Amino acid sequence: MILGLEDIPGGSTAISFLVWLGLTLLFYLVCYVAALNVMDDLTKNSWVKIPAMWALAVVSAGLMSILHYKPLALVTIMAVTNYSRVQKQISSDNKNFKDPKMSKTLFYIASYGYIFLVLGLAYYFQLNHSF
Repeated sequence: MILGLEDIPGGSTAISFLVWLGLTLLFYLVCYVAALNVMDDLTKNSWVKIPAMWALAVVSAGLMSILHYKPLALVTIMAVTNYSRVQKQISSDNKNFKDPKMSKTLFYIASYGYIFLVLGLAYYFQLNHSF
C-alpha cells in the first residue's frame, strides 16, 4: 500500500504552506526586487516613474491572480523593506543617480503606490475575474 499526502497527518497542509512560501519568495524577488530596481534604473528621477510603476502593478497583480496568490503577507514585507530600499536609492553614495536634486517624494509615491496597487488589484482581479 502506498501512502499519499492525505494519509499523513498535516501532510497536505504542510505542502500547501511550502507552496505558498515558495510563491512568496518568487513574487518578492520578481515583482519587488527586480521590477522596482529595473524601473528605478530606467526612469531615474523622472515623473514618468509614477505611471510606469503603477502600470507595472497591473502586470504583477494579474500574475498573482492567475496563480491565486493572496498577497497580504508579501505586501507587508514589501512595505517594510521599501523604506530602506528608497533610502539607499536616493543616498548620495548611489552611482546610478547623480542628480543632486533627487525627489524623495517621487520615489516614495511611485514605490508605495506600486505596492498598494498590487495588493488592491490582486484582490480585485481574484474576486471579479476567473482566470
